[in-house]
Amino acid sequence: MSEDRSLDDFAPDADGETGDAGTDGAVDTEPDGAVDDSTDAKSDAAADASDDVDPATATSTWHAEGTACDRCGERVERRWRDGEAFVCADCASW
Repeated sequence: MSEDRSLDDFAPDADGETGDAGTDGAVDTEPDGAVDDSTDAKSDAAADASDDVDPATATSTWHAEGTACDRCGERVERRWRDGEAFVCADCASW
């Protein structure tokens, strides 16, 4: 099984680049040395748009010490959402 990755690694940033692209931290300036204010307007628009987004729902949980499966009660480190319950791999309806 491959290593888990954050969804942030795949989601586009405000400038449309994915999290893997990276940035150099440079600031765009006008020819006279003034800072480009259009990026602030884009940031404000992105912030307003993100207020309309429903929060993400966890699809799995992981506990180092283990925790009980909501169906069978077996102690497992990783559980997956199945309806409203978090269940072990044996109880999940794949």
